[in-house]
Amino acid sequence: MPPLSIRFVCYFTLGWLFAMPLSGFFGAMLPLILIFWCVGGCLHFSADIINIASAIRRAARRSASEKWNGRYYAYYGAQIRLCLVDGLVWIVEEDVRAIISPAVSEREQRLLGADYAAIPGTRLHGYSEQGLLRVIKVRLMRRGGEADMKKFIVWLQNEALPNVKRVPTSSAI
Repeated sequence: MPPLSIRFVCYFTLGWLFAMPLSGFFGAMLPLILIFWCVGGCLHFSADIINIASAIRRAARRSASEKWNGRYYAYYGAQIRLCLVDGLVWIVEEDVRAIISPAVSEREQRLLGADYAAIPGTRLHGYSEQGLLRVIKVRLMRRGGEADMKKFIVWLQNEALPNVKRVPTSSAI
């Protein structure tokens, strides 16, 4: 059996070649011809439609069992991974970049010292909870406080961090 794309093009072309001459003679018949053509297409491509639906289902199951699934926290549409390593919470740098703007500079990262490092047991870099809170508080003092950063720090302290410490399996590692 030819690939789906070739079958679809052939079916569409044959339908068009059949419907166009009839539309000139029987203009009122065109909608009826198109309805029969669509029904025929559904019957002809039903196995492909079922295969696509099952492929989507398999992809959803596979993504549900990925390593990070259920192990990140959502902050206004952004995903933030929190890792609990030896009782210390680490926040992945990539995820922080999506929330804090402008991004944390290399100078700020150097000033953090050990509070910015490779997260133990992973290939990811991140901030310890104290380091990230310190960066945000310094930025709030310097810039007079941005509402978004204030919301983020409140969310971090009141929702995410207590939950990670209370339920260690909700962390990324």
